[in-house]
Amino acid sequence: MISQYRRCTPALLSAGLLCACVLLTAVPAHAQTIRVLLASHQLQTVVASEGGLVVRGADGDQTPLLQPEITTVMEVRPGAAGLVLAGVVPAGSRILAQPLMDSPLVVDGRTYRGRVWISRDDDGTLDVIDELDLEQYLYGVVGAEMDPAWPEVALQAQAIASRSYAVARAALHEYPGYDVKAGEQDQAYGGVNVETQASVDAVESTRGVVLTYQYHVVKAYYSSCDGGYTADGSNLSDPQPYLLAQPDPYAAESPHLSWSASVPLSSFSQAFRAQVADIGEITAIAPGPADASGRLTSVTVTGTGGARTISGPLFRQLAGRHVVKSTRIASLAIDGDSLVVKGSGFGHGVGMSQWGAKDMADQGLGITAILSFYYRGAMLSKI
Repeated sequence: MISQYRRCTPALLSAGLLCACVLLTAVPAHAQTIRVLLASHQLQTVVASEGGLVVRGADGDQTPLLQPEITTVMEVRPGAAGLVLAGVVPAGSRILAQPLMDSPLVVDGRTYRGRVWISRDDDGTLDVIDELDLEQYLYGVVGAEMDPAWPEVALQAQAIASRSYAVARAALHEYPGYDVKAGEQDQAYGGVNVETQASVDAVESTRGVVLTYQYHVVKAYYSSCDGGYTADGSNLSDPQPYLLAQPDPYAAESPHLSWSASVPLSSFSQAFRAQVADIGEITAIAPGPADASGRLTSVTVTGTGGARTISGPLFRQLAGRHVVKSTRIASLAIDGDSLVVKGSGFGHGVGMSQWGAKDMADQGLGITAILSFYYRGAMLSKI
């Protein structure tokens, strides 16, 4: 178990980072490895490795279920009571697949480091989990989350934020059998396919460095662009003293700083009917109050059969989160057959703005300046 902070690397010290040497109480025993849910509710998955596959059950029996030297590709499907490998080999409800040689795994066409757990759920579908070294996981997070052409300092800030988020998330033990999800629910993870030299360098130059607040690793949320004003943690049902709503003067070059979206009223109505209620033909949509950061807390939808008030985040989900980019909405109205929305920012706006980090780096500001601005009162420490 990792039990204490150590001194930061010379590269980080030269960048002016403040580090601590205090007891870490929040890092779990498996902090150096992480389990990432790659896919769920699958009816089939294909795992391959050019050097051969070692496949074992989860019952502790070390006998391979398939011949490793000749098995380079394996199809897995759910069976009546467990798993079926390569179409004919029965297995229990959970297996472990790892490379025979020192080569990565290919899972459903994407390349990953580490080893893969495949399990059958009670509903007869598959979960696929990648278990790998935390730092190698971050290669594929930074590569997926930030443009490798952006300044080195911004990439390093992303690496520290992503590492902190992953360690803090894993400490919660919220998910059964894994620590984080690959995707917007936690953070993007693209495996080897998205790794670049810049993403690897950003991770290695900050290896083991996390953000802490009062001896605990912080859940370092981040989003693409906060639209000129960060949101506090309550927007993610996680109020924290280091996640504050405040004006953000950075990210002037972001394409998401202001936007306008047109949502077909028919598609919004269909989503509203399916997920909220059938209120007949929608005739009006009105914004409710906004929080301190300018993000809508509610939206009232009126139809020929009544009216319903929903939360701002639910409105964004129903309209399409990549169309209505945030809940920091300036105007909202029905125009003919469309719902026209104007706003600013992309994402929830809590914690670091990635475009803001780029802008700060472009202006010559360092990692400390970036992270201390977005995570107030947090300090950098090494696990």
